[in-house]
Amino acid sequence: MDKHNKLKVPILDPEFIEKLLPHRKPMVMVDALVFFSDKKAISKLSISPDNIFVINGVFSETGLIENMAQTAALYIGYKQFLNNKVAKDGFIGSIKSTQIISLPKLNDTISTEINVIYEIGNMILVKINSTLNGITIGISEMSTVLKDSNI
Repeated sequence: MDKHNKLKVPILDPEFIEKLLPHRKPMVMVDALVFFSDKKAISKLSISPDNIFVINGVFSETGLIENMAQTAALYIGYKQFLNNKVAKDGFIGSIKSTQIISLPKLNDTISTEINVIYEIGNMILVKINSTLNGITIGISEMSTVLKDSNI
């Protein structure tokens, strides 16, 4: 039996977080899964100097959007883990809307919450809210799609 089979949130182990995602360093944009339920997940990310999306001490828009998408992927990966399945590769299917209000800086820790609007087969549609110190810095609505294992 895998040592993580009884793992509960919060999940702070970076190696295990990476197992739940289709990404590998340096592209991992979530540090922790701090909340999980049937229709919701919350991740944390500390903006470190070695983050590839930090430009002149500021986390870029691209990095924030990637963090949002990876929080959705983390939700899916943890859900698959709970069902004794291996995390599948996935990709952003579409971004319906995104608004970046402000950008976090080096050493800030952001919290990103996804709420599932619906899930059909390999596709999930989520509303996303990223915050810094409880203040919204970005919102989005996007769909992610898991790659079929036959592809």
